Amino acid sequence: MVRKFIIFTILICISVCSSAGSSDRKPVEPFDRGIGTSTSVFVPKGTIATGINFSYNTIDIGKGTDDPGYSMLFDLVNGLNGSMYTFGLSPHFSVFAADNLSIGARFDYDRSSFDLGNASLSISDDMGFGISDYHLLKHMYSGSLTLRYYMAIVDSKRFAIFAEARATGAYGQSKIWKADGEDKFGTYQIQQKGALTFVPGICIFAQDNVAVEVAIGILGINYTRTEQIRNQVEHSVMETSGANFRINPLSIEIGTSFYFYTGPHSKKARRNR
Repeated sequence: MVRKFIIFTILICISVCSSAGSSDRKPVEPFDRGIGTSTSVFVPKGTIATGINFSYNTIDIGKGTDDPGYSMLFDLVNGLNGSMYTFGLSPHFSVFAADNLSIGARFDYDRSSFDLGNASLSISDDMGFGISDYHLLKHMYSGSLTLRYYMAIVDSKRFAIFAEARATGAYGQSKIWKADGEDKFGTYQIQQKGALTFVPGICIFAQDNVAVEVAIGILGINYTRTEQIRNQVEHSVMETSGANFRINPLSIEIGTSFYFYTGPHSKKARRNR
């Protein structure tokens, strides 16, 4: 009898404790990262932004006096002699239709030239071949409509990340030719491109109106049509299209932008307050 009474008392205590614990438990609130709820203004509405990116690279190989030519790839390529340069110019302009959101346009011009004096490829002691006096000249024009959104890093006024969408159309020409005495043999190409790309990046304000921006393309849908004419006789067309999601190190852009504040955010309006 005493044993049953003790068991019954223990069960009552457990029941009372569990009911008391349940009454003190607070309701669990849904987890929220706070994405999209930030009210920080990194660039105000009405701001005008403009800037330009510029790049120039040159390479000269085997240009020394009595230079036999450069060797590379474990001496597979010997006697390499030539020069190359690339040039790029990219002005852009945008207007902020809303806080942190801009609509704009950009223009890109790229030009590259490659002159190969001579090079030989040695696969083995008994197998190899050489090429000489080849030339390449290419230039491309492109225009883009852009839509960019900024998100401040920890509500900072100096650092922000951005995401930009670009709709691009491009037109270019190139020619590859070889000189053999007084005769020239070559291929002429006309290239047309269309692309929709996603470009994230980071913006850092060095001053109130000057910012350094770094961006890299990672997502794109593209279409290319290449028309080729060889020796002014043979004609052919190639079309390619596709989508990709990858980081392209060759698409890294580094530039400087200037921001001009208008309306109530301009310096003149602040002086008149």
